[in-house]
Amino acid sequence: MNDNSGFLAAVLRELAASTAVILAAWGALGGATNALTTKMHLRDALRHILLGGLIAAGMGSLSMAVIAAWLGLQPEAIPAGGAAGSAAYLVGVFGPAFIEVVLARLRAAKGGGGDD
Repeated sequence: MNDNSGFLAAVLRELAASTAVILAAWGALGGATNALTTKMHLRDALRHILLGGLIAAGMGSLSMAVIAAWLGLQPEAIPAGGAAGSAAYLVGVFGPAFIEVVLARLRAAKGGGGDD
């Protein structure tokens, strides 16, 4: 029993220190900010929070390169320490909205209409 709890504690420690999990948390907070500022229904808010976390974790360190290009920052800003959380947060805020716009345009091009 003691070996199992030690193993579980080690796994949880490693998971908490994982870069992907940290980026996902920042992305989820960004998705929550998006949901709170646009006053959406709970189901849509949960979708934005989940998408924000998944997009930020999936993009990883690429998110800082995308943000730097978008904001016109110098390439030296990409490896800046501490910027990964900020980039993940911004990706979490704007990522779900960007995906929804792209999907809406694809549906309109196909003549599918909205999903209201």
